[in-house]
Amino acid sequence: MKKGKDRKDPINMYLASIFFICYGLGILEFLTGTGKFYHFLGIAFTFLPVLMAFITRRITGERGKFYLSLKVWKDVKSWLFSAFVPGILIVLGAVLYFLVFPNHYSGVFKYGMLSGSNAEIVIRSPLLIALVCIMAAAMMIPIQLLELGEEIGWRGYLLGFQIEKYGKRKAVLINGAEWGLAHFPLIYFGFNYSLSNPGAPYTNMILMLIVCVVLGILFSYITIRTGNCMYAAIMHGVVNVIGELPVYMTHDMINGLLGPNPTGLLAMSFLAVFAILLLIKMKDF
Repeated sequence: MKKGKDRKDPINMYLASIFFICYGLGILEFLTGTGKFYHFLGIAFTFLPVLMAFITRRITGERGKFYLSLKVWKDVKSWLFSAFVPGILIVLGAVLYFLVFPNHYSGVFKYGMLSGSNAEIVIRSPLLIALVCIMAAAMMIPIQLLELGEEIGWRGYLLGFQIEKYGKRKAVLINGAEWGLAHFPLIYFGFNYSLSNPGAPYTNMILMLIVCVVLGILFSYITIRTGNCMYAAIMHGVVNVIGELPVYMTHDMINGLLGPNPTGLLAMSFLAVFAILLLIKMKDF
C-alpha cells in the first residue's frame, strides 16, 4: 500500500472518472440531440462503476474494503432481508399513493407496455398481485447479478474508503448523494421520470438525489453488516424490478413527483422511514 504523498486517493480518482464520463456523455447528448449518447450512457451506467473500480484499484493499488461472494444462501437471514424487505416497502408506498390519489388507479395492469403492446389484465385481487410481484422480484437472479456492476463500484469499492475517511453514517450519506449526482445526466433527459412533471427536469433530478440517498442507506447497511456487496445487488435488483410496476396500474402511465413508483416522494415514504431507522442503527455494529 502506498503511503504519504505517493499515495493516490481512490475516492477522488473513482469519482472523477465516473463524473467525467457520465457528464461528458450528457453534454455530448445535449449538444447533438441525437439520442445516441443518452442511449449509450443508459447502457454503460450499470457497468461503468465496476470498470472504474477496477481501473482505480490498478492505478492506486488500493483494494476495496468489502468482498463479493455469490454464496448468499450461507446467510439466510441477510438474503431474506435483501430479497423481500425492499419489495414490501415499495408495495406499501404504492398502496399509500393510490389511497391518496384513488383516481390515478386504473384497476388493470398494463403489462403490454413493457413490450410495446396494449395487453393488460384486470386486477381482481390487488393483494394477490402485490404478493406475486414481491415474490417475482425476489427471485429475479439475472437482474440481481446485473446490478453487481453498480454495487461493486459504489458500495463494494468506494464505500469502504469513505467510511475510513468520514465515519460510517456520514460516509453512507455522502455515498448515496454522489451516486444520485451521477444519475443527473440520465434524469435530465427523462430517465425514471416524466418530463411533463412540474419543474422538470430539475425537480426530477432533486427527487433522484433523495431516492438515491434513501436507497443508498439500505444498500450500504446490508453491505456493511455482511461485508458482501452481493446482498446490495439483490436489493438493487428487487428495487429495479418491482419499482417499475406501479406506474403500469395508472391511467396516464406517468411517473410523477409523488409516485406511484418509489422514485416519487410519497411512494418512497416507507423506504425513507426504514432508511432513517437503519441509519440510526448503524452505530450498533
